[in-house]
Amino acid sequence: MALTENIEKEEIIKEASYAGNIGFQEMVQFYQEASPSDIKKMENLVKKASWDGVKKLFQRVLGITLQ
Repeated sequence: MALTENIEKEEIIKEASYAGNIGFQEMVQFYQEASPSDIKKMENLVKKASWDGVKKLFQRVLGITLQ
């Protein structure tokens, strides 16, 4: 199989999107841009399963509104 065939197949792969989904890309971006205190806050919100809190934190830090 030629390399271009692999690339063409990968283009049709999409990340799943559903309510409450936090994608890998957004999580990486958060860890790159967030302050250490925001990272700790996010980890605590995840432990408490406070998904509304996580979404609000991502909105504030990244300007991204999660579904």
